[in-house]
Amino acid sequence: MYKIYLSLILACFSYAQSVNFDKILELTIKNSKDLKLQQLNIDSSKLDVKTIDSISYGKLTLSEELSRTNHSGYVFNSKLSSREASFDDFGFSQMNEGLKTEPTNLNYPNARNNFNTKLTYDIPLFTGFKLSNQKDILKLQEQANSIKYKLDEKELEFEVLKAYNSAVVAKDFIKALEKAKESVLFMKNGAIAFHKEGLVTKIDVNEAKVYESNINSQLLEAKNNFQLALSYLAFLSSDDSITDVENLENIYFKFPNEKELYEQALKNRDEVKMQDIQVNASKKNIEIAKAAYYPTIFSRLEYGYNDNTLTLSQDKDYYMAMVGITLTLFDNTRDIEKQKSRIEYAKATINQEKLKDAIKLELKKAMLTLETKEKILEEKIEAKNLANDILEQAKLQYKNQLISMTTLLQQEANFRKNEALLIEARYEKSLALASLNLVLGKNIKEEKN
Repeated sequence: MYKIYLSLILACFSYAQSVNFDKILELTIKNSKDLKLQQLNIDSSKLDVKTIDSISYGKLTLSEELSRTNHSGYVFNSKLSSREASFDDFGFSQMNEGLKTEPTNLNYPNARNNFNTKLTYDIPLFTGFKLSNQKDILKLQEQANSIKYKLDEKELEFEVLKAYNSAVVAKDFIKALEKAKESVLFMKNGAIAFHKEGLVTKIDVNEAKVYESNINSQLLEAKNNFQLALSYLAFLSSDDSITDVENLENIYFKFPNEKELYEQALKNRDEVKMQDIQVNASKKNIEIAKAAYYPTIFSRLEYGYNDNTLTLSQDKDYYMAMVGITLTLFDNTRDIEKQKSRIEYAKATINQEKLKDAIKLELKKAMLTLETKEKILEEKIEAKNLANDILEQAKLQYKNQLISMTTLLQQEANFRKNEALLIEARYEKSLALASLNLVLGKNIKEEKN
């Protein structure tokens, strides 16, 4: 039985792990299904570019057509195609019957099989630059998908940091409440000892017990919150073995002036890069609309065999080479499409400027938020220290019977409240730093390296 319990304990420890932020981030990026889906979009867009190249190379087709008919036109055409037509097919045997005679062999032929085996090669020679412009657009789409992957990765990193720090904060709350429980237990035991000596009433003891019960309830809730936070981390990282987290994660970087930060944001933000791609793609669409005004030149090469049986005899082979050109003389929809393309280009340009303005506002708000959170954190540190001093003085006063248990517990509650506010302030500062980092278009993982 002892060996069974030991093996179970070892199994639990082997599957449980305490992780830091770097490990969680690595697992999440590696296992993210959303990023895997976006990678598939990148792979698909690469194939779209190859499709245009394939069209430019043309299409080679091997076909076999089998037919049987007594249609006079088809029968005569198949005989000509297989080089079997004779004067008899024209009705020359009935020449003595007069010019108005309807030749029986020509008009009422016997049913005939026809096998047409052919190899064809079709290639566009000139499409008014339509294919080349479409290829450029698809390359831009490929770039956009790659940039979207980076954007999703950065947003996922921010979500991981927020979730990880939430778990750390939940853990810190548990530690704080456990210390509070120890402190209240000490107060309760002191009150019990004083009550036995007749120095305090039963009310002091009961007040301490009530406060202890409330602390126990808060501790249960804090532990539940911690487990929920760990569950979310397990969901993000696809790792169910996570049982603990380490320290709060903060991002530290230099802060130049606001103008330089704005320039950094415009340079790094993936949204700006994607909007630039949208502008370029809209410009290319104008060129595609212009392609309708150019002639289209195409070519077709064909080599095959035609007979009433399946054959590869050179006596039955044929070839055809063709070059065609089409030019639309009038189609008013071309001008409409060109105007619409220009409108889309103008809209994309305006959206580009709107995005730059929005980033400037985001940056301002992120900087102000961080500045405020830093000041709040300083105030909360000072408030906690003062509350701790007051609590220690209150303990001495209660020991000397200068204050009641109610007053002592009020000071204990005040200290715990300030301690909780300090934990929250540290968490909010970490989010403010991460938010500013995200506004600047920076990658958390790169910043750490």
